[in-house]
Amino acid sequence: MPTRSQAQSTALRRVRHFGADFAHLDRVFPGKYPRVFVGGEGTDLIDEDGLRVLDAGNHLGVCVAGHGRSDIADAIAGQVRQMEFASLEAGASHVYVTRLADELARRVPVDDPIFNFVSSGSEANELAFKLARDYHRRMGQSGRFKIMSRYGSYHGSTFAATTATAIPAFREQFQPLVPGFVALPQPFAGFCGKCSFDDKCVEHCIAETEAIIEREGPDTIAAIIAEPVSIPGAVKVPSDDYWPRLREICDRYGILLIADEVVTGFGRTGKLFGCEQWNVKPDIMTMAKGLTSGYIPMGAAAVSRRVQEAFEASPLVHVNTYAGHPVACAAALETLKIIDDEGLVANAAASEPVLRDGLERARVEVPWQARASAIGLLGSLEIRVPADVDAEWFRAQLWHQCYEHGVVVRVTRSADVVSVFFYPALVIDDQRLRDGLDRIVAAVRTVVAMTLRKSSASETSDADDSAQLAHADV
Repeated sequence: MPTRSQAQSTALRRVRHFGADFAHLDRVFPGKYPRVFVGGEGTDLIDEDGLRVLDAGNHLGVCVAGHGRSDIADAIAGQVRQMEFASLEAGASHVYVTRLADELARRVPVDDPIFNFVSSGSEANELAFKLARDYHRRMGQSGRFKIMSRYGSYHGSTFAATTATAIPAFREQFQPLVPGFVALPQPFAGFCGKCSFDDKCVEHCIAETEAIIEREGPDTIAAIIAEPVSIPGAVKVPSDDYWPRLREICDRYGILLIADEVVTGFGRTGKLFGCEQWNVKPDIMTMAKGLTSGYIPMGAAAVSRRVQEAFEASPLVHVNTYAGHPVACAAALETLKIIDDEGLVANAAASEPVLRDGLERARVEVPWQARASAIGLLGSLEIRVPADVDAEWFRAQLWHQCYEHGVVVRVTRSADVVSVFFYPALVIDDQRLRDGLDRIVAAVRTVVAMTLRKSSASETSDADDSAQLAHADV
């Protein structure tokens, strides 16, 4: 067994990691994990063995401007020297948060917004739920308390956000959860409960959404939260009329629409914000990740002026120590400048055909059901493995082989469907993108070949066992 480095050993003993079964990994790849990163540059991460890998998923969607940027680092250092912290408490403010709010107000698709700053996407969504419920209470509609979210969506790790995450694996071990949450269908075949994995979406989702609203009672519903493009399990791009129809339903029933742009915001889909793909303006929009390109944790909930008017007579009762942190504001302002100056939104839009083609080439390597999906620089490949294949073994091998081929991606599993997510920094150029996708294709080809050999060997062994039994019976 390879000898682990001190960093690997300490990571295993002292640090809780997420989405990694190290006991299983150690059985399959003895001594190899965790992979420990020591540096980053542009689109790439560098591990302690000196291996440079394209970061197409380890950053979890935060990295829009790329790793190791001196301009963002200088902005952060300058802010620390100028003023490292001041709160927004009890009548105090600071100029850095006002500058960021002005810059965001020019960009977000929310009418005359006011910004509620937090430290993460989970907190932004948690605050959005508070705002929605308190808004209706202030409007004399205290019976409106239910929050609707969609199956197969992820909204965070705080308790209400976990409740809104209608995925059993994220919820069941923490029951009982927050009351007053209702699940809606996801507008993507294989996730909606109506269309199967390989069907074309029949767009029943909106009709079912309206039916659930009627069943629950429209006057009990405070808000619907939805990501413009949901990503757990797949990059689930909805039909073109889904978002306009959802907006119309919310307007008709007096329900607030919350757009969760934590992943899709700041250029990822080829628009600055995902809901702009369908020209929809939400009542509340949450954001994080790309807001600072991950250099400092920060999130926000943008609230429309119509909603904010309910809070003018008395403030929202909510406190966040690090709201509008000056250093995070500096990182965000520099990130916004980079997005503008380097045309990162346009680059994401122009890169979509290349990404889609690369994922389709990987799909062709798979002899079973598979589906590729992409929007901007956000893509996925779903693979439905046969019943005789250990899906968790397949998932682990796929992550490992992608890494060995020089790309770090996200690979998840739900039952027999293994999904690869590919979403690099928006600064990626055409050559690096094509090279990374070639490596994904090679990794998929390798794992498929390993799987077929493994299945063939198992069948041969079974046949030999059957022959021996038959001979013994004679």
